[in-house]
Amino acid sequence: MSEHTSAQTAELQDEDDQELVPAVGGSLAGRGHRPVRYRPSTGYLPWLLTMCDRELARHMTRLLAELDLTEAQYGVLQALVHLRRASSATLARSVSVTPQAMVGLVAALERKGYITREFGRGAGRVIDAEVTARGKEAYEAAKRRVRALDRSLRRSYTDEEFDQLVGLLERLPGVLGRLDDQRGSRRRVED
Repeated sequence: MSEHTSAQTAELQDEDDQELVPAVGGSLAGRGHRPVRYRPSTGYLPWLLTMCDRELARHMTRLLAELDLTEAQYGVLQALVHLRRASSATLARSVSVTPQAMVGLVAALERKGYITREFGRGAGRVIDAEVTARGKEAYEAAKRRVRALDRSLRRSYTDEEFDQLVGLLERLPGVLGRLDDQRGSRRRVED
């Protein structure tokens, strides 16, 4: 922003305190999308991560819809293929959804014939799920599509850039978790 005068800077802000300057390092615009015309003056990193998540979700939705799968259903199949058998609670934790959301995901996958469920003895709340042969076929087809998307993304960066990007993103959940821990500590002290 140093290249703008203060009068120009004032003109480049909208009513939500958004800087109307070109995005740094390129545009978030995909095919058929207009380039990003502003950069939030506060909260840029969360905004940028949200924009990237939405663009990736758009691609994943399109790739998986052709196989009659949602991104969440693909995540459940992926987890089950690796775990072989899991409870709904374990699956919910592995794909970061609520146990209530997992009920619907598991039911949809069972209707498609991609998984089988076995209700546990006792309280009746434990449900183990397992991938069927048909589910493994659907997972393999989806995995090929996701792998192709991954390769396309990877080709957009040098090896060094890609490794750096992945390393930074892998650290982010821990950073956010520590922020939660710090907030929790402050709340306990204030109480």
